[in-house]
Amino acid sequence: MGTPGFAVPTLEAIHQKGHQVVAVFTQPDRPSGRGRSIAFSPVKQKALELNLPVCQPATLKDTATVEHLSNLKPDVLMVVAYGLKLPDDILNIPKYGAVNLHPSLLPKYRGAAPINHALLNGEKSTGVTSILMNSRMDAGDIILQQEVPITGDENAGELENRLAVLGADLISRSLEVLKTENCELKKQDEGLVTLAPKLSSQDGHIDWGRTAIQIQNQIRGLAPRPGSYALFKGKRLEILNILTNCKLQIVNYELLPGQVVAADKNSGLVVKTLDGAVILMKVKPQGKNAMSGDEFIRGYKPLVGEKLS
Repeated sequence: MGTPGFAVPTLEAIHQKGHQVVAVFTQPDRPSGRGRSIAFSPVKQKALELNLPVCQPATLKDTATVEHLSNLKPDVLMVVAYGLKLPDDILNIPKYGAVNLHPSLLPKYRGAAPINHALLNGEKSTGVTSILMNSRMDAGDIILQQEVPITGDENAGELENRLAVLGADLISRSLEVLKTENCELKKQDEGLVTLAPKLSSQDGHIDWGRTAIQIQNQIRGLAPRPGSYALFKGKRLEILNILTNCKLQIVNYELLPGQVVAADKNSGLVVKTLDGAVILMKVKPQGKNAMSGDEFIRGYKPLVGEKLS
């Protein structure tokens, strides 16, 4: 059971290990792109490539879906970023239960956006966790867990790709653990729970009154989606990449966070922050292609003192 690209490596790993996949459940096809043409989920695309049967119920609460899944007599349900809540009627069907892969070190970052929140908070490490699901979100007993460091310039999309591969291996090992007699699972410590709720485009609006590192963490944590942005002359300017080690001495101490400190070939496009300044290395003006900070300077001619809000 899965929908986005994050779940594809797990499906591939299970299939390659020779496990019998009796069905692949994924969310219904939806319109996508500017043309709003119907698109298959990445999991459906992979399942069709592997000649696996695909099921796409809009809900798991109807009697027909529960009966269909029960008739399949699965030993285990593998759930990776499916996007639909599994009711107890579904969780109780498989012999060994339902196993979920979660891209955090549970009980930290329960919720829909654990990778994003780990980067937003400047975490130095994260990981993947497999749990035996219960009726509460991401609260099941831990089967296996693996921690990995976060590199200094890694964004959410890049980290997601890395954790997807790591998680596929963890799921394969978790299946072997479940098959052993009297396997010992670990209860989650409820006192250590933190949440990672779903993010929206509004979360990407940059507050220049924060530190340079906090702003960098935001840009990394929200890339590529929903993205980070500011407003310049009333229009959206996506901020794709910055440098925080700005060595430029700020002579005008009256400048406020968000104001342009410098905009020239030698210094680059420099913007004031709470604790100094950052250099905007790559931006994307509204309705335009991405460009370097130097290209933005030449095309839009920002002036010292102008404000990014």
